[in-house]
Parts: sequence; structure tokens; C-alpha cells
Amino acid sequence: AETKEEVKPEAAPAPAAAEPVSTTATTDGRLKISPRAKNIAERQNLDLSKAVPTGPHGRIIERDVIALAEKGYKVPAAAAAEYAGGGEGTGLGGAVSTDDLAAAPAAEPAPAAQAVQPASFTAEYTDVKLSSVRKVISKAMHASLSELAQLTNHFSFDATAILAYRERVKQNAEKLGLPNITLNDIILYAVSRVLKKHPDMNAHFLGDAVRQFSHVNLGMAVDTERGLLVPTLFGADTLSLAEISRKAKELATAAQSGRISPDLLTGGTFTVSNLGALGVEMFTPIINPPQTGILGVCNITYRLKKTGETYPAMGLSLTYDHRAVDGAPASRFMRDLCTALENFDMLLAL
Repeated sequence: AETKEEVKPEAAPAPAAAEPVSTTATTDGRLKISPRAKNIAERQNLDLSKAVPTGPHGRIIERDVIALAEKGYKVPAAAAAEYAGGGEGTGLGGAVSTDDLAAAPAAEPAPAAQAVQPASFTAEYTDVKLSSVRKVISKAMHASLSELAQLTNHFSFDATAILAYRERVKQNAEKLGLPNITLNDIILYAVSRVLKKHPDMNAHFLGDAVRQFSHVNLGMAVDTERGLLVPTLFGADTLSLAEISRKAKELATAAQSGRISPDLLTGGTFTVSNLGALGVEMFTPIINPPQTGILGVCNITYRLKKTGETYPAMGLSLTYDHRAVDGAPASRFMRDLCTALENFDMLLAL
């Protein structure tokens, strides 16, 4: 009987011959195969007569039967026992000999693998070509993120004062002949006033210089069916709250209808983008170059005071170009803006 021996890790196989030649027998005709190789052959019904032994002294080892499996050399199920050594052979002690292998039925080639057809719905899609407006937006946003050193700081303020003011205006608007003042109108008004004290935020970065503007031309991001448009409120710092409200609504309507003049889509010195109505709590607005900053307006959430009472907190996100503005002055601008909004009645009195 063959002595079992430990099968050590085997070296990479030599290149296979074009036609395998059986050299699996000793002078007495007995098949020489390792226990592990025999086990694999039995499980997979491999045709050992096709094996090219690469083990010591012409012994079939694991990599030899793996090569048979890869080439598809299998035997019919009825003859599997004889090929794999599971049945009685004519050799000494019932061992399978080379004569037994030669007398067994020919090997059956492995069936060709059936291509798996994907479900029909996986191939369904629609290519939507970019509109001219979308192409302009895509190019501008990519250039902004690629060329500017953008950084975003997130703040919040107590919105109690502006909510109360808006409610008073809403109740008396018709009697006083005022437009419907929105929270966004109030933000635009406050930004236009506070920017005057922070000229580095109301500016354009020109590479080797920062151009600071005397007046605030306030860009306001408008969501339209054609994509994002940013009309400009020219001289916003000279307009009253009612005037800002009327002009902002006119610009938004013109942008959404597609009738806005291209001249009103340029010339901004700072931009405000409001996503609060969509439930956004904070985000990173992208600067419209060459402007040095953009303010993101977020929704209102309720927070706890030290006294245990709740208050409405509105989030603000400022993105600024760090090439032109450092973190400290940008944060001072936001601190002043939050203070102005928390004391909106006093801001109106200035």
C-alpha cells in the first residue's frame, strides 16, 4: 500500500504540453497519485489518463489534477469510480493501473458555459444632453472649485426678532402699502448693510490685487427650470427693505420665466443663496468668481437656551476665498451679520 505523505506547497507548474502524455505508471503498472490529488479527482470525475505528472518519480500531485479540471478532462459518471480510484482495479491490492485507465470510456469534454443574460431592465437608460445654461453652470462651478481656495464657516443666530418683524409686516402690509416681506428679503437687506463695514467681503479677487467696491451689488441665486441663475440687485445698500423686496421678486420672476436681460446676470460683488425652504440645515455654497464670498441661508431649527426654553435658530454658511480673506475677518463679518439680524429693529433705524 502507498504510504501517505504530507503534501507541501507546490511550485508554479511548468508550461503544459500541447498534447498531454501519460507517464503515470511505474514498471509494475500501478498508478502513482498523491492522496490530495486523488481526492480532488474523485470529487470532480477527472480523467487521470490525461494527467501530466509533475511530482517526484512521476507522481500525480494536486496541481496536475487542477490542470485537468481547468481543461475539462472528465469521465462519464458511470466510469468515474474507475478513473478516480474509487472502484477495484487490476493492480496489486485492487489499485487502479494504467491498463484500467486505458480500458475506461473516453472522457467527455466539459460543456460550454452558458452566457448569463442580464435582466432587460438593467440596460434601459436615457442620455439627457446638457442645455446651454447647464454647460455654462458646469464650466463655471468646476473653474470655481479648481482655482479658488474656498473655505466655509457655519454660523447660526436667534431668528426670533426677524420672525416677529415679518409677522407684524404681514398683518399690516395692506394697510401700509408694503409688499409681502419674506425672510429672504430681510437677509438680503441685512447683508447689504453689514457688507459696507467689511469691504474685503464685498470685493473681487484679481490675482495680484483685491478690488473693493463702494456699493453692494448683491447677487441672489434663483432656481429655474433651465438651471441656477444669479440676477443682481445693483446698489442694494442704497435700497430700502421694501425696495429690495420688490426688486428681488421682479428679478426672480424674470429669471424663472426666461425673460431676464443678460446684463442683470453680471456685475455682482457678493452673492446670497437660500436653500432654507428646502429644509437644508447647512451646506457649502460655491463662490461665483471673481467674488470673494457667498452666503448660504439655511432653514430654521429649534434649540434649547440655558433656561430650558426653545428658540428658533437659523443657519448661515459663509464660503470665502482664502486667497483674499482670512478666517478671522470672515468670521467677524458673520458675527456682525448675526448680531444685526438678532436686532433687526435697530438695524432698520440706522
